[in-house]
Amino acid sequence: MGVHPRGVRGTMKLKPLALARSMARDVLAGVGERRARLLLRSAYPTAVIGRDVRVIGDVSRIVLGDRVAIFGPSSVVVTDGGGLTGSHLVIGEGTYVGEFANLRTAGAPITIGDYCLLAQNVTIVGSNHGMRAGARIADQAWSGDGVEIGDDVWLASNTIVVAGARIGSGAVIAANSVVRGEVPTNAIMAGSPARQVGERKP
Repeated sequence: MGVHPRGVRGTMKLKPLALARSMARDVLAGVGERRARLLLRSAYPTAVIGRDVRVIGDVSRIVLGDRVAIFGPSSVVVTDGGGLTGSHLVIGEGTYVGEFANLRTAGAPITIGDYCLLAQNVTIVGSNHGMRAGARIADQAWSGDGVEIGDDVWLASNTIVVAGARIGSGAVIAANSVVRGEVPTNAIMAGSPARQVGERKP
């Protein structure tokens, strides 16, 4: 693995110049994230964006509806890469995003509808790494056409939504589920991969 079994302690000496550079990078990254939060708050004054929400990438590609709430620590990453250039994040009116969310467009669009509930530790990723044998995964092109989530959807804690998922309005996704493909309107889904286990009814 290339990692010394003793770990960092006792094996590395403090190098002042390297430490100063590392601290400078951290400061600059923090300034960029604070600026991104301020820009979003200015553009969407009714939104609540926690002070420990990391906003990384092109803020102009983020659209927030009225009274969106994103609590931290969470990460909102709107960047292109891996050959994909379609990063875009839309979060609809009244949608709540809980702590430790990981919303990562990865070169593809993510659309979340109105009045959705994203509980703690929800991850949504818009694309995938290539995985063919004979080439390093990190070097392969990305693929995926993003994620679409309808209105009034509840993603319970630890839900993972992968590239290509299309979740119909009114759906409920149980905790610890992995969602891929199509989810019908008002479906109750559970498991990894998530399968329909019920249906919301009046």
